[in-house]
Amino acid sequence: MSRFPAAPLSSDPASATPLGGLLLGILAAHSEGVREYDLVKRLQKEGIPPFEGCVLSDELSLFRTHFFLFHQLYLLQGQLRRERRGDLEIHCLGIVLRPWREGDPAAMEILDPLRDYYLDTTHLEETTREQVIGMLAGFWRRLDRWERQDSARAVLGVAREADPDAIRRRYRELSLLHHPDRGGEPERFRAIAEAAEILLKVPAGP
Repeated sequence: MSRFPAAPLSSDPASATPLGGLLLGILAAHSEGVREYDLVKRLQKEGIPPFEGCVLSDELSLFRTHFFLFHQLYLLQGQLRRERRGDLEIHCLGIVLRPWREGDPAAMEILDPLRDYYLDTTHLEETTREQVIGMLAGFWRRLDRWERQDSARAVLGVAREADPDAIRRRYRELSLLHHPDRGGEPERFRAIAEAAEILLKVPAGP
């Protein structure tokens, strides 16, 4: 993969790059936000390195392109905040340009714990393919767990913020209502039990 000659990385959050202007223009044209994937494809189409040469099917190439993009986005975020021209919400599922709102500058700096990670350029050069594969595996495990938890909440009819006691109460209510000995359907009863087990189980590590 290229060494990013078009917009060199910088560890100084105060520095702006030419790519920042292009990113700002794209985001300003999409008030609803842009997905990371769509943004990368747009930059590929523009022929801008390193996006032009990114191989999305290669784990290390994908990580480096992702890191480079988020590094540029956090630089742009810092510039917008300093100049009080706007703000960026940065997430792989959606990057959104927001209007500037007066607030506590110190509080704004701690909103995103990933900011320091993406502004530290040593992560780009020192992260190995094996580490990238491990990070991706952990991501997919967490995503699967979140999706299973959402499905389990739907089965029990509990809110995302429901605590273990509320989940247990709801489980007891539904299990009594749908118990096969009381005329309930065995499949429904089993689904209720599985949903409670998923939500009450201590989450595994990444």
